[in-house]
Amino acid sequence: MTNPQALKQERYLAARKATLLSVAVNIILSIGKVIAGILGNSAAMLADGIHSASDLVTDGVVLVSMRMARKEADTEHPYGHGKFETLATQLIAIVLLIVAIGICFDAVSRLRQPDLTPPTSIALLAAFISLISKEALFQYTIRVGRRLNAKALIANAWHQRSDAISSIAALIGIAGAMMGWPIFDPLAAIAVAFILGKVGAELIGETFSELTDSTKAIDQEIQERIFDLVHEVPEVLSAHFITPRRLGPDIYVDVHVVVPKCLTVSEGHQIAEKVRHSLLHKVDAVTDAMVHIDTEDDLDEDVPILSSREDLLKLVNDEIPDKHPIVGIVRLHPNYTMNGIILDLVLEVDRNSPIEQVHADTEDLCTRLLDKVRDIIEVRTSLSSSENRRMILKETNKS
Repeated sequence: MTNPQALKQERYLAARKATLLSVAVNIILSIGKVIAGILGNSAAMLADGIHSASDLVTDGVVLVSMRMARKEADTEHPYGHGKFETLATQLIAIVLLIVAIGICFDAVSRLRQPDLTPPTSIALLAAFISLISKEALFQYTIRVGRRLNAKALIANAWHQRSDAISSIAALIGIAGAMMGWPIFDPLAAIAVAFILGKVGAELIGETFSELTDSTKAIDQEIQERIFDLVHEVPEVLSAHFITPRRLGPDIYVDVHVVVPKCLTVSEGHQIAEKVRHSLLHKVDAVTDAMVHIDTEDDLDEDVPILSSREDLLKLVNDEIPDKHPIVGIVRLHPNYTMNGIILDLVLEVDRNSPIEQVHADTEDLCTRLLDKVRDIIEVRTSLSSSENRRMILKETNKS
């Protein structure tokens, strides 16, 4: 059986390792590419270096958010801290968009210059090294992110991939400029900006779905798995209002299940626990489930508020006259339906009364209850004599 807290700790340590590796690589690349861009007179390489520097910001965001997301639920955050990871992903996306706009403005200003000096070979070499390094870092980070289902880590991996793609654009632009078309270099910088902006916009769309509890934030395969598991519990007749929602790496599920009528509260609770246990232990991302028990599908209409057990007990007692074969109520069990109450009664009767009289008075009591209380649609009775009741209690006390 998986321990959710141990799983969060494992996720955090693996994500931390991947992110620290990314930090080390990005420090080297950002410094190297900015220097190469300045010395090599390349706008594309300078833009690529700024892109790598922005990766350092996102690496820090990922580290902080993963640390926050693994914290247990508390009074201020009863559903846990998973959305801190979603907020971090959104911050990464915003950083990408800001960097893209800045690079684009710089490239356009260079295009307006009358004489463009072509870049040198140092910029070309830096672009090639960056491409190889970033693609390797992407492959490693995306594997860890998918294995841990860590959205922020996956977002950061795609940030690494966008850096690798921007390095390709820079490589082409620098090579073209060195071959006699200087305009290729700032055009490559604009291509880098476009790639960054596209990734940022997509990430903002994904995080918006999570923050608004949209089902689009949950993979369709996971949604289908949750639906199947709910219906696999034998006592569940049907289910409605199955609403999974994502909180960072975690998924919380709310579901209404329909069970047979006339079950006891403890039976309904047992069925709810079966559904909850199945979801928690058969879908890794699900960390909590709230299961509501219904006896009918009440999603499309209001549930009527009917007479309470106390009201019914008083009513039945009032309908039993003195010196009557029926001397009391052993058990009263109301079953609430959309159409009314099915009332189960265990009546205590005088063992010395004629059985015909007992049956006649019981039938009369049922008729009066049905006529007097509009809420009641059916009355089901069983009989227990005073002698039998005393014997049952006596035997129970012995045990």
